[in-house]
Parts: sequence; structure tokens; C-alpha cells
Amino acid sequence: MFFDTLSVTGEDPDHSVDERRWVIFGISSAGRLLIVSYVERRDTVRIISSREMNPGERHIYEEG
Repeated sequence: MFFDTLSVTGEDPDHSVDERRWVIFGISSAGRLLIVSYVERRDTVRIISSREMNPGERHIYEEG
């Protein structure tokens, strides 16, 4: 997911109260289209949530 050269990453201001959160849309190493929410703390990435894209999100990702 984090090595997908076509992934799209953006800030998640709606859920960033105490820390800067990020959302990444991309393809996992297993070929699944995923959305992952995460934070970076020092040298560590903490994954908050991960799920498969729904059909509408897949459509947007595949067109982009």
C-alpha cells in the first residue's frame, strides 16, 4: 500500500483533533484496493483503520 506508486495520500482534517492524520488510497501487495488511515509518530507509522474501497471509491480511484 505505502509502496504503490499510484497511491493518493491526503490529510484527514475531519479526524485530526490532537494529531495529524493521513488517508491513503491505493493497492495492497495482495492486489486489494484499500483505504488506510494512519498517523506518523517519530519513526513509526500507526495504522488507525484499513478497509476495502466501496464501488464508488473504486470508480474514482480507477479514473484518477
